Amino acid sequence: MRRSGARISTLASSGSEPPSARITGPAASRPGRWVTVVVALAVSAGGCTEADSSSHGAAEIRAAIADMMEEGWSRGDVDAFATTVADSVDFHYAGASPRRVSREELSEVVLAWRGAFPDLRMEVEEVLVEGDLAAVRARLEGTHRGPWRGAEPTGKQVGMSLMMFMRFEDGRMVELWEADDQLGFRAQLGLI
Repeated sequence: MRRSGARISTLASSGSEPPSARITGPAASRPGRWVTVVVALAVSAGGCTEADSSSHGAAEIRAAIADMMEEGWSRGDVDAFATTVADSVDFHYAGASPRRVSREELSEVVLAWRGAFPDLRMEVEEVLVEGDLAAVRARLEGTHRGPWRGAEPTGKQVGMSLMMFMRFEDGRMVELWEADDQLGFRAQLGLI
């Protein structure tokens, strides 16, 4: 792998403004080049405590995420979304136009996945919360036992990593950004 020579520096903040980051080095000055930087500032100058987080607090947001993933996705109990997901969610999927989806549409998506992968598990690997935002790293796994997007059941055990950012209001998710490894997932099923 070729290194870009980019360096990321955390800049000190003044007053109540949060610290920021700056990219320097050869990669910062090359127009037309993609520089991928994933920065999670879990702890910065002074740190972020659960008391600093949203009015509902980091603990409540973490509990809502756990319920969505464990009850909703892993167990198929989409009633769990009634207390963790707003009536509609602004959904931003990598490579697609943003759209608004209802809680019912989200429930239908989960049930369709569980129909194709009845033993589906959504494992949360890491959650970072700051204010009303949460960054989630998760892994979805299951056995392909039902039709899925035109593919007949293969019986294959498959998995996919996901990265999500979620925004919460009053303890419920109102916005979701998601990126996952659909290419790798489809390759595991033999679709590509």
